[in-house]
Amino acid sequence: MKTLVILGAGQMGMAAFELINSASWQVLAIGDNDPDKWTCSQDISPSDIPVICPGQIPPICPVKEALACHPDMVLIGLMGEERSRKLMAQARQAGYGGTFTLLSDLYSLLDVRGRTLRLAADRIRDQKIPGCVAELGVYKGDTARLMNLFFPDRTLYLFDTFEGFDERDLVRDEIGMRKDMFKDTSADLVAGRLPFPEKAVIRKGYFPDTAEGLDDIRYAFVSLDPDLYAPLLAGLSWFYPRLNPGGMILVHDYNNKQFPGAKMAVQDFEKESGPLKLIPLADLHGSCVIIK
Repeated sequence: MKTLVILGAGQMGMAAFELINSASWQVLAIGDNDPDKWTCSQDISPSDIPVICPGQIPPICPVKEALACHPDMVLIGLMGEERSRKLMAQARQAGYGGTFTLLSDLYSLLDVRGRTLRLAADRIRDQKIPGCVAELGVYKGDTARLMNLFFPDRTLYLFDTFEGFDERDLVRDEIGMRKDMFKDTSADLVAGRLPFPEKAVIRKGYFPDTAEGLDDIRYAFVSLDPDLYAPLLAGLSWFYPRLNPGGMILVHDYNNKQFPGAKMAVQDFEKESGPLKLIPLADLHGSCVIIK
C-alpha cells in the first residue's frame, strides 16, 4: 500500500481526504500552515504521528511534521495556482523530494457534478419527464452552459443578481463571507457562453422577486447554487412544488463546510415539507441530488 500526505486542511483538502481510496492509499497526515487547524501538538516527534487507518480522522499538523512521515506522494489540497506553487516550494525546502499531485489538476480533469448532470439529463429524457430547466446562482455560467447543452430543446431560466451576494442574504451567513465574492460576472458574459442562447431566459435581480410571473412554469431539472441559506431555502420553496414527478434538483454545497447555510436550508425545508428523496454526491463541493 502506498502512503500519502495531504497539504492543505481547508474545505478542498478535507473533501479530497474523504475521496482517497483507502484500499490503495494510506493517509499519514494532513499538513497545514494554520495553527488553528492542528490537532496534534508541535512537541510530538514525527515518529509519533500515527498512521491512519480507514475511517479514522487524520492528524492535522504543521507542514514540516507531515512531510517527516516520508510519504510516497504529496497531494496539494488547494485550488489556487499561486498558493499551490508556494506550498510545493515549502515542501521542497523542507526536504521533500518525491512526487506531487495537484488537486486543482484533478478538479479540472474530472468533473463529478458535470457528469452527474449529464446522466440526470439522460434519465429525464428517457423517462419523458416534461418541464423546463432552471438555475439559481449562475455566477459565470459553468453549470448553465452544461444544462443548455444537455437540454437543448428546453427553455433554460437563469436567476442571479450577476453582482455577487445580496446584502440581505449575508445576514445569516456573514461569517467568512465577503460581499465582493462572485461579482466578476455579468448576464452578457453568461449568455455568450451558452451553446443555445436563444433557449435561455435570464432573470437578473433578487430571488424570488425575479420569479414574478412564472408561477405556472413546471420544471424537470433545477440547479440550486446560491451558496447561502436564505436564497437556497427560497429556491427549494419555489422550485420543488413546481418540479414534475421524476424531476431532479441538484443542490450545490450541501456538504460544504465553507457554506454551512446550504445544508441548514435543506434541513429546514424538510422540517416544513417532509423528508426528501436526497442522494449526497462525492464531489469536492459536497453536492446532492433531490428527486421528486
